Amino acid sequence: MHADETTYRVLESETVKTFYWTFLSDKQAKKPITLYHHDPHRSGQLAQATLVGCWAHVRRKFFEAVPPEASNKSISNQERLQLRQKKLAPLMEEFFDWCRKHKTMTLPNSKLGKAFAYSLNHETTFKHVLLDGRLVLSNNLAERAIKTLVIGRKNWLFSQSFNGAKSSIILSLIETAKRNDLDPEKYLKYLLYKLPNESTLTDKEALSAYLPWTKQVQASCR
Repeated sequence: MHADETTYRVLESETVKTFYWTFLSDKQAKKPITLYHHDPHRSGQLAQATLVGCWAHVRRKFFEAVPPEASNKSISNQERLQLRQKKLAPLMEEFFDWCRKHKTMTLPNSKLGKAFAYSLNHETTFKHVLLDGRLVLSNNLAERAIKTLVIGRKNWLFSQSFNGAKSSIILSLIETAKRNDLDPEKYLKYLLYKLPNESTLTDKEALSAYLPWTKQVQASCR
């Protein structure tokens, strides 16, 4: 699962900042989902979850420290895990040893010093990608998804209430429709037309027929 967050303003909130989170299934998911969730707090604690560091952030830190002057191979998750443990794990050890060696020779508040500190402070989470072949090296998928909300926020600026902020369910439907190759407008119209005719909205089995990857929805909303 990918996750990212951004700040959000709710006028009735007692705190200056609240937060919007986005959660996404990974690229390999047969039923891809994008979910936006508003929360008063920034805590990212999830039950029975292992935090996996984003290597794009490591690369970015060192790229920013530079003065201003992978092929898509189709392999199984198990093969990917074996290759990572064989080839990537030794490179990671070499990289973190290099960071430890040079950190002592770098000013802590310089950009390079901060890059070293960031890498070493999160060394354990960056190595978690070696635990499972399904895990990916970067969290770019979530960072791209959160931009949808950020761009919208520039227009509507804030929400009056927490209930208003929770209306992000619309964004979840739209972005999930896109990930399943649906026309978002057609999908929303389909839901608004069909759902009111259901006798109940608490029957999970009945509601599952409206999920974007079902044959009927795929046929009607592309």
